Amino acid sequence: MINRILSFLLFFVMIFIGCETKESADIILIIPSYTMTADQPWAEAVVIKNNKILFVGDKKEALLFKNSLTRLINNPNGMVLPGFIDSHVHLLWGGIEMSECQLNDLETEEQIFQAIQDYIDLYPDNKWIRGSGWALPIFPNGNPRKEWLDKISTNKPVYLLSADGHSAWVNSKALALAGINAKTNDPPNGIIERDPQTKEPSGVLREDAMELVYSLFPSYTQDELDNGLQVAIKEASRFGITSILDAGTEIYPSKRYVSDTYDGLDSYRKATSEKNISLRVAASLYAHPNSWREDLAQIKKRKFENEFGMMNTVKIFTDGVIEGGTAALIEPYLGTKYYGILNWNADTLNNAVAEFEKAGFQVHVHATGDRGIQKTLDAFEYAQTQNGLSDSRHMITHVQLVHPDDIARFGKLNVIASFQALWAYPDQYIKELTLPVLGVIRSNWNYPINSIVSSGGRIAGGSDWTVSSLNPLYAIEVAITRREPGSSKYGDALIPEEAVDLETILHAYTLEGAYSIFKENEIGSLETGKLADIVILDRNLFQIPKNEIHKALVDLTIFDGKIVYERE
Repeated sequence: MINRILSFLLFFVMIFIGCETKESADIILIIPSYTMTADQPWAEAVVIKNNKILFVGDKKEALLFKNSLTRLINNPNGMVLPGFIDSHVHLLWGGIEMSECQLNDLETEEQIFQAIQDYIDLYPDNKWIRGSGWALPIFPNGNPRKEWLDKISTNKPVYLLSADGHSAWVNSKALALAGINAKTNDPPNGIIERDPQTKEPSGVLREDAMELVYSLFPSYTQDELDNGLQVAIKEASRFGITSILDAGTEIYPSKRYVSDTYDGLDSYRKATSEKNISLRVAASLYAHPNSWREDLAQIKKRKFENEFGMMNTVKIFTDGVIEGGTAALIEPYLGTKYYGILNWNADTLNNAVAEFEKAGFQVHVHATGDRGIQKTLDAFEYAQTQNGLSDSRHMITHVQLVHPDDIARFGKLNVIASFQALWAYPDQYIKELTLPVLGVIRSNWNYPINSIVSSGGRIAGGSDWTVSSLNPLYAIEVAITRREPGSSKYGDALIPEEAVDLETILHAYTLEGAYSIFKENEIGSLETGKLADIVILDRNLFQIPKNEIHKALVDLTIFDGKIVYERE
């Protein structure tokens, strides 16, 4: 109501003063606009002046702001939304990966082998073969062999990160350089996969075992990091993303606090301070179980905030992933006595989270198993008992397997659930590597998006790119169908009662996303006076079949009042 009153006042003021040039619009959008506000959910038009929204409302009133320099965009079949906010993404790392051996979306072993060979042929001078994106279900038990890589390259070390980011496939050369053999013990919170007969390393490293090879990598240069970020920013703009939370900016955790190393956070700080960026950034730094106090001391030194960016978030991993057998479960994996890996001792986790919160940091936690999620919620609850209530806006990301007893705790503790909703349908990961190890009862606890919302919890939307598509529209569709994008209503669904409506998931990617990065008063909704971070779609999501949402295209992305992407 207040916005509407302000709009009418502005309308009459402009009539009396004759629409001076300083009040004339830079851009006027005459397009159905979903505002994310309760008092005015829809508007006919949005007016932009400089970097802010000047008016939201009736198209006749909006046109009063037009002069000869105003760009007028009219599309009655399109849709205007606040810019999408990705609350869990590895954007800079994704830009780096785009220049390496990419195996994303390949569906067979043969395709993967050919892609690796093609990359080696294309870059014969590379001393290391680095890449990512292979899907675990393509290989038996998610466990490809080193010998298969040896057939492609024996003289160069090969390191290929899995699509989920929790396993690495390496060749014999890489294992030899790292000194990994049959006598090498599994590192804490890591697994060296082994041949069942010889006990020799078979070629896959899980979780912290990846670091044994990863730590040998030559460091990326400042130019490589800065260029990778710029590539990734363009990708984000193409999909209407105007703000992100980068969930861990160090490229090399083992080298993370070397004073002479330029890392991902430096790249973000440089780009945001120079305004050489077309999105708002909330960055984070890792803290580790055995060094968290030292980590916190260094993180405090690197905290920053400017107009386009800030670093005020600590990122930790409570556990791993179910498909790799490293997520921490309350009951063992089906048919075994194995409970997965809980990276933190519970008391240590409680104390660390309380100290992070006391120091003024938001805590962003990777947790996928029901035990990992439960212990994380316990830690947030412990922090409240130690520090009292605070506006910390802690987040648990992925939130895959949630015990029913813990659903209501998200709302009670004001912990944001950052879902990667694109994973919430029965793909190969779910059908072949997840449901079989959980059993019937626990299989119904996967990605309880609707349950958390219904119990009063907040949700935000994220991609975890490059683990999965950066395009928010794919995840938005799956959140409301629980089916593969494009699948009909008769297709396989994953716990369909956990679907949410379109309004809810759009809020997760806009206003709730803004709340998760402490910017709900500046962005996340279309309101007079807010910053002009806006996305324009070629169709209205409310007027098309649910299974066609992923087909919608971004026509225009506006960041800080400027057009940063326009579809040809």
